[in-house]
Amino acid sequence: MGAAGVVTAAAGTRAFAAPMKWDFTIYYGPGHSLTNLYIALTDDIRERTNGELDITVRTAGEMPFRATEAVPVLGQGQVEMALAYQGFIAGTTKVAAIPGLPFLMRNAGEAETAMEALIPHINKKLNSQGCHMLLWSGQNWPQNAYGRGEPLTKLEDFKGMNARGSSPEQGDIIRKYGGAAVTLTTAEVPEAMHRGVVDAVFTGAANITGSGWTEFLDWGYFCDPHTGIEYILINQDLYTGLPDDMRAAVDAAVSENQAEFAAARKKANDDAEAEMREVMTIVDADPEDVKRYESEWAGYWDDWASDGGPEVEAAVADVREALGK
Repeated sequence: MGAAGVVTAAAGTRAFAAPMKWDFTIYYGPGHSLTNLYIALTDDIRERTNGELDITVRTAGEMPFRATEAVPVLGQGQVEMALAYQGFIAGTTKVAAIPGLPFLMRNAGEAETAMEALIPHINKKLNSQGCHMLLWSGQNWPQNAYGRGEPLTKLEDFKGMNARGSSPEQGDIIRKYGGAAVTLTTAEVPEAMHRGVVDAVFTGAANITGSGWTEFLDWGYFCDPHTGIEYILINQDLYTGLPDDMRAAVDAAVSENQAEFAAARKKANDDAEAEMREVMTIVDADPEDVKRYESEWAGYWDDWASDGGPEVEAAVADVREALGK
């Protein structure tokens, strides 16, 4: 790990011979609007700790980890901090993937209400895996389908398509409506599109424009099946071992940046949607179709939870109660 400079210290006390240098691995590329947000956060932490905690954001491809491995590599101490998307960590931390259940948490208001009930469940699981959640965001980050060729006008138009889902749950959407699901991380999408491996992808609007994907995508279908929650995670032992004032500085930076993250994501999403409407064909789902989708997926939520065991079932039940669904 990069925490060079630690001499010896009991939790909460300082004993550093040099600044601690940490790595924070994310799955966005250099120059992406969200990459810049995470760099701003680490700059803030560096300033608040007078340079004693120096965190470097490592963009997609800089470190030998897949986005799906964020929780285990972090818990094992192979990296100090990691960005974890709800769908990418569904296989290791299923309870954190609940925001990605189709048509359960569709917008910012629902996400904020549901996350209040869900965070204790997620933290309990992450702590058991050696991780600690610093921040969650993405309530203003609706996930939708984008592709080449003829646009979708309803989800049933997935029939016969190969489509990228960034999570098992998005894969279930694709398969339910007749498509073949392919799991790819963000960095793998462009090559797969150029090679014809996939015809469509699920992702957020700002990821399309921020990654330059308008070059190979023709259309978008907006039915907002769920928001795109991601988590900033830190190795739990490192976090609890920070001196009290340094840990307080990290917490303050995170707390004060969370609202800015939400506002910046909303602006990025709104700007991206406006840009795409100028250069792509955007189909807004018929409201009656959306009502139908919600009804069709309600039974899936409990079936999905039962596969995760009692802890996941309890978490889904708390979310459904909070949302009145």
